[in-house]
Amino acid sequence: MIAIFDIGSTLIDGPPYGPARRLAEMLGLGKPAVAQLEHLLFRSPSKTPEDLAAHITAELGVDAVEACTELWNAQLTEAYVLPGAQQALARLRKAGIPRAYLSNIWPPFYEHFRREFVEEADHPQFLSFQTGLMKPDPAFFRLAFDRLAHPIENMVMIGDTYKNDILPAIELGLRTIWILHRPDKERPALVEVLNGRLPKPDLTLPSIGELHASDIHALFREKHEHSAI
Repeated sequence: MIAIFDIGSTLIDGPPYGPARRLAEMLGLGKPAVAQLEHLLFRSPSKTPEDLAAHITAELGVDAVEACTELWNAQLTEAYVLPGAQQALARLRKAGIPRAYLSNIWPPFYEHFRREFVEEADHPQFLSFQTGLMKPDPAFFRLAFDRLAHPIENMVMIGDTYKNDILPAIELGLRTIWILHRPDKERPALVEVLNGRLPKPDLTLPSIGELHASDIHALFREKHEHSAI
């Protein structure tokens, strides 16, 4: 088995508004530009704020160096580890459960993850700003599957966002654990799940700190028991 984790808002978090919305406001572009900026932030392999600003200028025709620099530097310091995340991963390490990371993320936010979770550096990581792909695109998941070389039925996706993490994983045949620590933000999906209009995850937890190795083992034990019937 292998546990595949989302990173942003599953293991680390930041301000209530995402960087694309904040950058749109800083550049005076308004709400319609947020989706385009999100794609640029999360899919551009930028190593510096100036690199990112060049991508934005090419796409949107605005001078973005000052805004990108301010936001980039802010994200290096304002990100924080979610309570219990370090302990949850330590429990999985102790239990010998392999881990991988599949995340829509941009460089400064990822830098915080890299610094805080040093023990995870050797585990496979599939990052949107490196691959040019973003969840919920099935191609992003398949890229990870191909490189991990594990049977899909032996994988579990662990994430906080139903649309990006849970639903595509269910559709592709993975086990799923929904970390529902932001129920207000996930309310539309939650209502659909409760009403039976969207498929249920295998397990829902109120926080990453509630995740134990026994939860993951139980998912696969149930799978094998069901297969044997």
